[in-house]
Amino acid sequence: MKLLFTSLLIVFYSIEFSFASEILQVCSDENPRYVISVSHGDNYLGEIEFESFPEVAPKHSANLDSLVSINFYDRTAFHRVIPNFMIQGGDPNSRDKDRSTWGFGDPSQTKVPAEFSNLNHIRGTISAARTNDPNSATSQFFICVVSTPWLDGQYSIYGQVLRGMDIADLIVNVPRDARDNPIQKVEMTIKKVDPSSVNSNVFNSGNIRIFPNPAKDYLNFQSEDQGRIINYVRISDINGKVYFHKEYALQNYLEDISISVSDFPSGVFYINFLDSEGKEFILRFVKN
Repeated sequence: MKLLFTSLLIVFYSIEFSFASEILQVCSDENPRYVISVSHGDNYLGEIEFESFPEVAPKHSANLDSLVSINFYDRTAFHRVIPNFMIQGGDPNSRDKDRSTWGFGDPSQTKVPAEFSNLNHIRGTISAARTNDPNSATSQFFICVVSTPWLDGQYSIYGQVLRGMDIADLIVNVPRDARDNPIQKVEMTIKKVDPSSVNSNVFNSGNIRIFPNPAKDYLNFQSEDQGRIINYVRISDINGKVYFHKEYALQNYLEDISISVSDFPSGVFYINFLDSEGKEFILRFVKN
């Protein structure tokens, strides 16, 4: 049966929000990272970098990691693209079999049991495609290009895009046929990012905690280094669009700063702090 997900789901992992309980699945700098390299016909489109969530979906994350380690995804396709919804790929049939088989998968593939959580399907979410059987996920996945709250609750989210949603936007808008299959193949490879190659300054949290995270109305902050003075704050989304920036002329302690995010769209955001010593700190948070 063809893998479907017309009612996908997940909302954020329910945790008591406090200084001591950080939302690891969206804030951990130690989550495994991967890069999807994408070509459309003879044209190279670019890269989509994402992280997996072993704390949230350990079985799906382990399945992904094992498949990437054997180059399973190389030459597979994003075989289903629906504007204002998602892009789906990872079917081994899409390497070299007839297009009529793309999306149906290989019956011999190992099935991954459902790992439903309280995560939301937001822009950039990576979730497992499956049949009507909740425990039928294999290698196929989809990336949401918009928030899709009506899908939350029935599908296993196991990752989030960190950069490259502009590439996902290109993919979702390529010419397609009546089955939402790109007319010209959109081919991928997926490689794991070597932890030693990750710039340690990219997500230097400086022992700063954001709470609540995920956030709905306001962001508050706390640091193990009491008395940290903040001179500048900027918040941007995963595409670099700036939603908030402010320079503080007076002495502002980190703990005294509270930022309204109620008007932000749902998604993953980066917050940059510059302190009075000229040190920059970058953290991630999720807006529900």
